[in-house]
Amino acid sequence: MSFWRNKSVPPEIADAISQCREYLWFAAALSALVNILYLAPTIYMMQIYDRIVPTGGILTLFWITLIVGFALGTLALLDAIRSKIMVRASLRLERLLASQIFDRLLARRRTNGDEASNVQAMRDFDALRAAVGGNLALVVFDIPWTPIYVIVAFIIHPLLAMLIICGGVLLIFITFLNEKHTREQQMKGLRAVANSYSQQENMASHAEMVGALGMRRAIVSRQLGERSNGLLDSSEAQMRAGNYIAIAKFLRMFLQSLALGLGAWLAIERQISVGAIIAASVLLSRALQPIEQLVAMLPSINHAKNALTNLSALFEAKYVQPSERTQLPKPKGDLSIEGVSVLAGVDRTIILNGVSFSAGAGQVLGVIGPTGAGKSTLARVICGGLSPDHGTVRIDGANMLDWDPEQLARHVGYMPQHCVLLPGTIAENISRFSSSTGLDRGSLDERVIDAAKAAGVHDMILSMPGGYDRTVDGQGSGVSIGQQQRVGLARALFDDPALLVLDEPNSALDADGESALASAISAARERGAMVFLIAHRSGILALADQLLLLNKGSVERLGPRDKIINELKPKTQPSNVFGMKGG
Repeated sequence: MSFWRNKSVPPEIADAISQCREYLWFAAALSALVNILYLAPTIYMMQIYDRIVPTGGILTLFWITLIVGFALGTLALLDAIRSKIMVRASLRLERLLASQIFDRLLARRRTNGDEASNVQAMRDFDALRAAVGGNLALVVFDIPWTPIYVIVAFIIHPLLAMLIICGGVLLIFITFLNEKHTREQQMKGLRAVANSYSQQENMASHAEMVGALGMRRAIVSRQLGERSNGLLDSSEAQMRAGNYIAIAKFLRMFLQSLALGLGAWLAIERQISVGAIIAASVLLSRALQPIEQLVAMLPSINHAKNALTNLSALFEAKYVQPSERTQLPKPKGDLSIEGVSVLAGVDRTIILNGVSFSAGAGQVLGVIGPTGAGKSTLARVICGGLSPDHGTVRIDGANMLDWDPEQLARHVGYMPQHCVLLPGTIAENISRFSSSTGLDRGSLDERVIDAAKAAGVHDMILSMPGGYDRTVDGQGSGVSIGQQQRVGLARALFDDPALLVLDEPNSALDADGESALASAISAARERGAMVFLIAHRSGILALADQLLLLNKGSVERLGPRDKIINELKPKTQPSNVFGMKGG
């Protein structure tokens, strides 16, 4: 297992594979027995030609046939057991790493360049898991036993052993050439195809908009172009690899025939027996077969190596490791932002620049500003969805990083600007899928209904087909944008969070929905929650105690609502006082 202890392999992956070592060692031991039993047909043929045929020993023929049948049956059984063991190793790897990978994907700070890698990560893991627990690993276990066949061939005659050695060297050289001439193009093709998959999934999730705007044919043409670029590289690499595979196959078959010819010449010269002629061909074929398979599996090897590289990058990225931390008391909702800055993209564009302010429990802080001011980014930072590059977010005086993320999230209600429901039932969405954590169903249902009533959506949900048990598919099928937004508010209000972060919560609401929203915000303030409210409609901002004007990522104004409005009125038209939606 020293390979997996290499510094280039993240310790999480190395430890997971090390925990599979009993399976791998067992499979390696079975590989030794399997390869020894592969000698049975060779010995059988030698006995047939050298003993049975010359002497006419029918009884001997019966017994050695019985023995070889038993040997081959045992070989097949051990091979099947070996395959099952590798499947179990693969499943253990799944249990040890899948949750970590998916958790890191959800916790990972997503930038523009990370989309493809995020989509590809689980595919990469499946490729790595298939390499560790599949045929590739079995071939690797078989290769070290090639010297056994060389030794047996040497016992028959040294020239036969030399022929096998020369054939093995040639096949290894072909493998080297294959790797050299195809790897870069294969990796380029894999990256392009992964990016194409990411874009296709993104476009498919917006199929209605694409169709409504008449972009379908253009998008199809664009995606086919992106896909063809990746497939062109992959196909060219496959065709080159196919040439080397064909050469390797020809070489093995020619060497097998050459072994027969060499065996015949040695038999004529009385240096080996007649039975050894066939045995020589079988030995050479078996000795070179794993190496030939390795040549054929080179694309899979490169895919696994690329997958390991991608997963290594995922594990090396900034990540807050869940741990047993001192459980802090339930927060009251006092919020303090200290010099928070957020940079984005390769060029490190400034989205937030040294933002500082504070707001107390039981207050509603309205946030306004033009498009691109950084309002939504600030909301993501406050709710813990995005880690700032500089600065500190404090809740009740405690650094947000000192909280266990899952523990803190139970006290935070977040409603993003583009509110979506995840695949599941309405009730599961409102409860934040708490039923999957083993909580009592009866108590959970009561809390779900309380949250729905607090958001003013209880009656609306009951009027929908299936009510709280209505299933949504994550694409909003059968549920309007306004309904999604109202259910999203109930999700944010679940379990009465101390901090409520609402980003354009009324953008798709009708009059009834906006009235229910206003009531929910007032109720949250009355119970002592701190409400961070981003809005561009003046009506809902009438609930704000203070207003924060954000412009170009910096705090331009902060103070009582009426005072900020009066300061802004002389400089702008009333319709633009609260800025534009977005940011």
